Formats: sequence, structure tokens, C-alpha cells
Amino acid sequence: MKNWFMAVRHADFDEIAKKHNISPVLARIIRNRDIIGDDSIDMYLNGTVKDMHDPHKLKDVDKAASLLFDAVTSGEKIFIVGDYDADGVCSSYILLKGLSYIGGNAIVRLPDRVTDGYGINTVMIDEAVEWGAGIILTCDNGIAAFNETGYAKEKGLKIIITDHHEVPYEESKDEKKYIIPAADAVVDPKQEDCDYPFSEICGCMVAYKLMQCIFEKAGKGEELLREFLMFTGFATVEDVMELKDENRIAVKYAIEQMKTTDNPGMKCLIDVTGIDRSRLSPYHIGFILGPCINASGRLDSAQRALLMFTCDTYEEALPVAMELKELNDSRKELTERYLDKAVKIIESDPELGSDRVLVVHIPDCHESLAGIIAGRIREKYYRPVFVLTGEKENVKGSGRSIEAYNMHGEMSRCAEFFTKFGGHKMAAGLSMNEKDIEGFREKINEYCTLTDDEMTEKMLIDIPLPVEYATMDLAKELSKLEPYGNGNRRPLFARKDLIPYDIKVLGKNRNTVKLKLRSGDHATGSAEAICYGDGDEIAASMKEKGKIDIAYEISINTYMDRSSVQLVIKDFR
Repeated sequence: MKNWFMAVRHADFDEIAKKHNISPVLARIIRNRDIIGDDSIDMYLNGTVKDMHDPHKLKDVDKAASLLFDAVTSGEKIFIVGDYDADGVCSSYILLKGLSYIGGNAIVRLPDRVTDGYGINTVMIDEAVEWGAGIILTCDNGIAAFNETGYAKEKGLKIIITDHHEVPYEESKDEKKYIIPAADAVVDPKQEDCDYPFSEICGCMVAYKLMQCIFEKAGKGEELLREFLMFTGFATVEDVMELKDENRIAVKYAIEQMKTTDNPGMKCLIDVTGIDRSRLSPYHIGFILGPCINASGRLDSAQRALLMFTCDTYEEALPVAMELKELNDSRKELTERYLDKAVKIIESDPELGSDRVLVVHIPDCHESLAGIIAGRIREKYYRPVFVLTGEKENVKGSGRSIEAYNMHGEMSRCAEFFTKFGGHKMAAGLSMNEKDIEGFREKINEYCTLTDDEMTEKMLIDIPLPVEYATMDLAKELSKLEPYGNGNRRPLFARKDLIPYDIKVLGKNRNTVKLKLRSGDHATGSAEAICYGDGDEIAASMKEKGKIDIAYEISINTYMDRSSVQLVIKDFR
């Protein structure tokens, strides 16, 4: 059962509507997203690439750019260490392509999820030395690589860290002491003394900003920077960054650029997944395209995804894109199998099932699937979840959180149980010993202060809107709020006392209900609606209730070149 809450924000909606040439309904929705002031509203509605933040405000970015530019001009080799997810792959692509474009001698080393684990390690540093590198450059990792940074310095290498993850700290009674690796430059907006105005950016955005500064020094690169921003928007969605501030601009830009991209790898990936380019959205990035990139790092090697983006021709990239799609199809099958196993473990153990923080150990599950399964379990039970895989000294895991729970912060209180951990408020990764699992489970739950209310999923209603007000004009105006995603949800409306009728269950899996709704006892003013889930159960419940309250989104349904307004019911009671 979800709790419905009405968003209550006060403002002169008529005045806002008049100033920005929008309806009062749109003005109210924008205010509900805490976008306040004419400048902020204008940036939200009309922001362009020119409104993105000055990269020079990132701490150490100019130092990093100078070191790398000097390395390029002197012929020094640059060894890039990325990550195996979409953010890491896109970051690595930007740095590799950008440095190569200005004459740099650079290669990328992406970690193997199983044999290397997350982030830079001493094996990679030895490889850099053997290759003859003078600089190691990390992207989407490194902020916690204290020992590895020291090892690189011992080997005579310069090391530049670019990352976006939380800075590790030690906590005493009086204060938090943040610990920064002793690298030659550390570019991470999460650093306490970094003046960058918006810290919630992905690793790829950090790489993009660094490359902006390098290209500025080189006096080149406007065309490439446009392509790099497309990859940055892609990574922003896939790394589930909030679509606020400059993230929203990057994603809006990326979606438009992807429709006509010249990058052969991106073109092929869109084609093999069957996406209609003209209707491309953050959904397609987050749930279709991005998972294909991640599948390479989960079940094979992320180098394959990087290879696809670096291909020179469509013909060269096509077989790689097809392999990535096949890998993702396999990943989906494995995910369902181990998700079922995880649910059985939780529901067969009353003590485990009653925990406020779920810690589920599935020894034989492929470690690369732990994060996906944790996310699915979180959706089912709406609690913070850790899924652990492996045995003995080689247990690895991923965590996914809920809004009221700072996962990385709470893990820091249990640091003695981990051999390695990192992450942020909503997600984390870890390594530990099997013998410590039970102790960790007990301690993380002992510290947990989540209330029942905080563990009940909330639906925030923007406006209690009569269904007859859901017109085509409003539906079209709502498109000004796109792109939707984390931090910029689709507008949600609600209406009480509606009569459902003409209820039909559709689809091969009977998971779609199509119906009509009318207010009160009158047959006029009906609206078409759709609801997804267990079709037979939904239809039976609606018929039994006779009159329902609905929380709904407004969409445009186009069929046979005819468009009509359709309500998408997200919950009913």
C-alpha cells in the first residue's frame, strides 16, 4: 500500500504563468519541484549548453588539465583507468578520444569486475609501468584509492584522479575527517573545499569538464565537445543522477544529438535494440541502451562496449552492438532466476524478512547481478537492500537504498566488517569475508532508525485535477517539463470518486487494463485510461469497488496517425 501526499507549495502561480508564458498548472508543477525564482525557472524551461557551469570551478581541474596538456606536448604516455559500468565506459571514451585528438598517446584499462574488482589496483599500476606510462588518469573511480595512489607514486608515476563518488572519511565524536588520496590532482565535486556549484554530477560529466579545460588550452575541439556532451547526458541517465540543474540540460541535449549521431557505435546500438529514434527518451537510455553497455562489464568485458564507441564505421560497430544486446538478453534471464531465489530466501526466514535493512547472501549468483537484484528487491519491499555473492574471503555485494536512508553513511559506521567499500546515499558496493556477514547484518540493523512511515513508499501528487481537465493542450504543454527521470519525475495528478467502466484486460501476458472513467453518476465527460500490472486482479478489484480514487499521469496515445489523451493510472484505491 502506498501513501498518497499532496504537494503543498505556495506561490503566485498566475504571476509565474504570466511571466514565463505557461499555464498556472505548469507553474504549480514547477514550484513543486522546488524550482524558485525567475532565473531558475527560465533555466529549467529554456536552459541551453551555454548555461552549464564553468568547469574551472572544479577543484584541481586546471592543475589536472595542465599536467595532461604538458604530457601530450612532451609525448608522455597516459594510462587511463576507468570503470566497468556505462558511466565509466563513457568517461573513458571521452578522455581517450579527446587526448588522442590533440595528439596524446593514451590507452584505456577497464577493470574486470570479477578478477580486478572496482577501481584502480596495483596490477593496473604495474601494467602502466610496463607500458612506459608517465601519468595514470582515473575516471569514475579513485577517490578512495589511498594505497594505490601511494603505490603509483612509489613507482615514479604521476597520478590524476577524476571521480564523483563520496569522499571517504573517519568519524570521531567531534567531527568528520575527510581523507583525500595524495595524488597530483584530485577532481571530484564532492570534496569539501570544492567551489563547484552543483556536486551531483556523474563521473562522465567530470571527465567532460576536464576535457573542456584541456581543449581550451589546445585551442581545439568544439565539434568533439558536442559529441562528448552527448555521451555525458547518456551517462547521467544511466548512473541515475538527478535530472536537475546542468544534468537536465546535458540529458536534453544528449537525446536530441542521439537522434542524428554520427558515432557508429551509438547508431548501431540504437538500431539493434529497435528503438524509434524520433521517440528517444531517458527511458530508452536507462532501460534499453544503458543496460547493454553495463551487460558487457557484467558478463564479459567492458572493453567491448568501449570498442563499439571507438569503431570508425557502422559495419565495424554492428557486430559488437549485436553482441552487447545478446549479452543483455542473457543478463535479463539470469536476473529473473536469481531474483526469484532472493525472494524465496527472504520469505522463508521470518527473522531476515522482518529486518529493516535486508542483507541477502546468494553465494552462487554472478556478482555482477547483485546491484540489479538489490534494486528489484528494494522495489518489492521498499527497504534498503544488500545482495551479497561469493563465499569465504571473496564475498562481494551491492546495496540499493530508499530516500530516507543514507546507505554510504550507515556503511561507514560498520566499516570494520568490510575489506573494501564505497558508494553514495542511494547505492554502494562492498567486499567482505563470509564469516562477517551475520555480524554486519546485525549491526547495520541495530543502527537503523527507519520508521514504518519512512519504509512506506510515497506518491507525491502534484495537483488534484478533474479528469475532464486532462486535455490535449495540457498534455502537449507538459512536454516542456521533459526529460523526465530521477529528480524530475513525471507530473502526477489525482481525482476521487471516479466510476470505472468498459474494463478490458489486454496483452499476451494479460498485464494491461484498458478502461474508461467518468465522474459521479453522469455518463458525460468520460476519459480513457490504462493501468499496468496483473490485469485480471486489477480489473476484478476495480469492478468490486465500483468507485475509485486514482493517481494518474497524462500521456498522448498515438495509433494509426491519430492521437488522443490517455490517463496512465499509477495507483488506485
